[in-house]
Amino acid sequence: MGAAPKVKDALKFDIEVVKGPHTGMRLSFNGGTATMGRGPENDIVLANDPRISRQHAEIRQRGNEFLIVNLSQKNFVMLNGESIQSEVLHKGSVIQIGDSEIRFVPETIASEPAIPQMPVAPPMGAPVSTAPTLKPMAPPVSGIPNMPAAGMPSMPSGQVRPQMPMSQQPQGNYQQPRPAAPRPASSGGLLSNPKARFYGIIVILGLVGWWLFSPSKKAVKDPNAFRTSAISMQDVAEAEKRTQELISIKKEKYDSVQYKRAQENFIRGFRDFQQGQYARAREAFQVVLNLDPENELAKRYYHLSKIKFDELVKFNLIQGARYREKKNWRMCQSNYSNVITMLQNRRDDPSYKEAKQFYEECTLNLEGGRF
Repeated sequence: MGAAPKVKDALKFDIEVVKGPHTGMRLSFNGGTATMGRGPENDIVLANDPRISRQHAEIRQRGNEFLIVNLSQKNFVMLNGESIQSEVLHKGSVIQIGDSEIRFVPETIASEPAIPQMPVAPPMGAPVSTAPTLKPMAPPVSGIPNMPAAGMPSMPSGQVRPQMPMSQQPQGNYQQPRPAAPRPASSGGLLSNPKARFYGIIVILGLVGWWLFSPSKKAVKDPNAFRTSAISMQDVAEAEKRTQELISIKKEKYDSVQYKRAQENFIRGFRDFQQGQYARAREAFQVVLNLDPENELAKRYYHLSKIKFDELVKFNLIQGARYREKKNWRMCQSNYSNVITMLQNRRDDPSYKEAKQFYEECTLNLEGGRF
C-alpha cells in the first residue's frame, strides 16, 4: 500500500467502512491525507468493490479541516447523499463510492487543563493575627467534686490550675460559658415494666384484628380467586370463537382478488428493482400500496426506488456535463438522452429541461462535425 505524503502539523482521523464488500474495515491515519480506490497503491484499498475506480478519491487536510476530493474521471463520489467534486468533511460524514459507504471520524482535540488559582496574599501593611485561637474550658460537673470537664486532664488534689497571663487571655466580648444543668436519671417509662409491655401488645393486636375483620370493610374481589368449572368453560368457548373469527378474516383477506393483485405487482416491482428499472419498480410498488396500504415492505421498496431513480438521473446529468466540457458530443448526447427518457412523464422538472437543452446542443455539434 502506497503511503501518502505527510502534511506539516498533520491531524489524525479514523475511517470505518459501514456498507459494501469491505464492511467492518477500520483504519487510523496521522499523515493528514489518504487515497482510496481498488489499486494496491492506495492507503484505503477497496479491491472487492467493482464499481470503484483504481484511484477514486482522496481525503486531504487543509489547515484544521479535511476535504474529500473526487479523483475519478468516470465514477462519482457522494457525501451524505449529495454528489460532489470537492467538499469539507465533518465528524460522522458518510462518503459513498461505488457500493461502499465510509464513515469519517476526525481526531477530537482535548480541552486545555484549567490553570490552578493561586492564593491571594494580603495587602502590604495589613495586620496579621498571630494570636492562637482559644477555646473556652468547660466547667466541672455540678455536684461531683474533683470531676474534671470532658476533654480536660485531671489535676491532683491540693494543686491549683495555673491561670493564663493577662497578655494571652482573649480580648473582646468573651463570656464564660454557663455550666450545664445536671440531667435527671432516666426512669425507663412504661416499657421498663414487663407487665405494662405485655398489656400494650395485647391492645395493639386487638386493634389490628378489629380492623381486619370489621364488617364495614368492603370486600375486594380477587381476580386470581378460584373460578368454577362453568365459568372456565365459558371463557374457553369465547376464546375459541374469537380465534375462529380472526382465522376467517385472515383467510378472506388472503383469498381476495385484491390481495392476489397486490402480490403480483410486488413481485413485478421487486424484479424491476433488481434489474435497475427504478421508474417501473416505483409504479408497481405504488399499485401495491393502493391495494394494501399497510404493506410495510412495499413502502420501503417504493422509497428506495425513488432514491435510486433520483441518483441515476443526477449521475447522467453529471456525466453529460463532463463529456460536454470535453466536447465528446456522442457520449454527451447519450447521457442527456437517458435523462429525457427517464423524465418523459415529468416535463416540468428542471432536470428534464436542462437535459433537453444540452441534448439539442450536443446533437447539433455532433451533426456539424460530420460535414
